[in-house]
Amino acid sequence: MPTISASRLDLLVDDEEKLIGFISAILQISEYELFRIAYWDWFNQPIAEKRLETLFKDYLASGSIPYWVNDFVRKAHEKFKAGELNYKDYGIKRRVCDRKTRIKGWCLTVFLFILLLIYSILITNYPSY
Repeated sequence: MPTISASRLDLLVDDEEKLIGFISAILQISEYELFRIAYWDWFNQPIAEKRLETLFKDYLASGSIPYWVNDFVRKAHEKFKAGELNYKDYGIKRRVCDRKTRIKGWCLTVFLFILLLIYSILITNYPSY
């Protein structure tokens, strides 16, 4: 994880919008998903999709941040400064590439490299006008 100086972290506390962006970047989720997780953390129940969309649109349009999102990002910021912020605590799952997908990716990469090699050989041997 990249290191960030403590003085830069203190500047984030004064700007809630930057703090939301910072915490969502650290957790590697979208700000929209951060709203969903913050609601669950505060109310201990899922938020209705329509309600979430409305609140997030208000946030994007006017910068109005619900109190529960503000509380969530401040607590997450404190955890980050203490070195205790972990995405698993919030039920965030990372996509993991399995062995079969990795093999397919390598095969595709090798195939494209061979095509590029053949193309470069053909283009160098082609007589120019």
